[in-house]
Amino acid sequence: MLEPLFRFSPRPNRAHEIQWRSWGQDVFDEAHKQNKPILLAISAVWCHWCHVMDETTYSDPRIIQRINDSLLPVRVDNDQRPDINSRYNMGGWPTTAILTPAGEIITGSTYIPPDQMNELLDQVDEYWRNNKDTATDQLTEPTMPTLSDTSSPDQAVLDEIIEAIREQFDRAYGGLGVMPKFPQPEVWELLLSHFTATGDGSLAGMTVRTLDAMAGSNVYDQVAGGFFRYSTTREWTIPHFEKMLEDNADLAHLYLRAFQTLGDETYRQIADHLLNWANSTLMGNDGLWGGSQDADEEYYRLPEEERTKRKDPFVDATIYTHANALMIQSQLLAASLINPNQYGPMALTALEALWDRMWDDHQGLYHVDVNEHPSLPGLLVDVAYFGHALLDGYEYTGDPLFLERSHTLLEWADAHLFSGRVYWDQVDRPAEDTQGRLKHRQQPLKENATMARLWVRLGTIENDRDEVEKGQVILAALAGFAKEQGVFGASWALATDMLEAPELTATIIDSPSRSGSDLRRAMFGVFDRRRGIRSWPVGTPEFEASGLPEIPLPALYICRGTACAQPVTEPEHIIEALQSLIFPEGLQSETLNPGPNQSES
Repeated sequence: MLEPLFRFSPRPNRAHEIQWRSWGQDVFDEAHKQNKPILLAISAVWCHWCHVMDETTYSDPRIIQRINDSLLPVRVDNDQRPDINSRYNMGGWPTTAILTPAGEIITGSTYIPPDQMNELLDQVDEYWRNNKDTATDQLTEPTMPTLSDTSSPDQAVLDEIIEAIREQFDRAYGGLGVMPKFPQPEVWELLLSHFTATGDGSLAGMTVRTLDAMAGSNVYDQVAGGFFRYSTTREWTIPHFEKMLEDNADLAHLYLRAFQTLGDETYRQIADHLLNWANSTLMGNDGLWGGSQDADEEYYRLPEEERTKRKDPFVDATIYTHANALMIQSQLLAASLINPNQYGPMALTALEALWDRMWDDHQGLYHVDVNEHPSLPGLLVDVAYFGHALLDGYEYTGDPLFLERSHTLLEWADAHLFSGRVYWDQVDRPAEDTQGRLKHRQQPLKENATMARLWVRLGTIENDRDEVEKGQVILAALAGFAKEQGVFGASWALATDMLEAPELTATIIDSPSRSGSDLRRAMFGVFDRRRGIRSWPVGTPEFEASGLPEIPLPALYICRGTACAQPVTEPEHIIEALQSLIFPEGLQSETLNPGPNQSES
């Protein structure tokens, strides 16, 4: 793995005087040899309090000397090493963890001011004097989720998670809880989805209250666009000013989804503003997006005319696979709902660039690319989100290459990450790459739920019952774990809500001389809980097996299960066709067979 360049606060500090090491076997060997504890500092280039700790605690001469004398300091970037962060984070960033030479946690916290750090180091010194001869090399086995034995997810858990959201909803200011307050986009996507299924207006009402509050508050950059990471107050008034690619990709998607389901033009305008910020600020010359824009409290508090006189906050140009995949999804949805000429080419260029840059036939997907040096292959989070971006690319363009690549990712994941019922968070690495708690793999709920949605989407597109059932089995196995997580099980609930829905298939028949791109793009902008768009050009095996006529061409055939609408040849007739599937007199289920095995759906 490429040796990382340590990144400190952009303001004056002495943190570089600490003899930081990189995470790796060498530092653990040294810790054993010298019989010293390890100080693990997990920071991020965008993190305000990480910068403050560099400028204060890690610039204090007493602490610099004590750390260099009595500890082995290791510095890790949270974004570049999410595998380490997920195992050692102490509740936020910065994380400050004291470890045994084997990598077990002795104690730790988040931000620690200088005087408290001196007290902590006193405690560590005393502990180590008394325990260093008996400190074990054994690591505590992680608590794994208890997998349920059922073959179908417990639908009652979905209802319980939604009720937990109701209980925590802040009716005065939107969002969940009191403070600090995070956007939590998966929660509101879940409520929007379930609203379309049930017609429960309270679900839409909670979402609208939250989306309106966030967009009208200080947590949104009213000048440049884009959301800050979270608010320190209940009222969304005092944000932490970093802007993250991952968060903004999710939020752009959420506001576009709200426009689809609720029809409020304001939500589309917010998404457009946000995406323009991302494309003008985070996008590099290669067509991919950097990971974040720095928190600069002084800059963001300036009025618009004063901002133009200042240098923009620092942009981290590091490429992260999962975050770029999320942004590609949002850009493709914007291409359908806002401007195809603006957002479509950007999304498709990025989709191709990300594959070329991050996929390796032997290693799998790389997680991070710093200065064209990809590293850290084999994380589930990248497979899960890139798989969805590829399916979006297929649905939007009809290009089977994207469908083939999604299969490639899933085949790789099944070969290297699948445990038999759910997925591990990373590949089984050789011993020299699994120091400390990295020895034990995890089975994360959110990434597994995202994989389940991927399988259900693929099975819906391909009329493949086995693929749908693969997603169903994952969700069933994790139902109990999701119940324990409450509102943090929203990703599982969203996937289960999708699985519950009757499938809506949109089949486009075209040829190289007469493309159905307008039909594809318009259908891509239609929200349905379980929609699959597929393109079967005349002459392909799928078309030949479908029994569909060659004329009219191009044509769109929309079916809900075995009931199908009349063929659509113009985008403006899609809504009429969808409405015909709601009202029985419009059904044409006896005359159309949209594809092989449809009767088994």
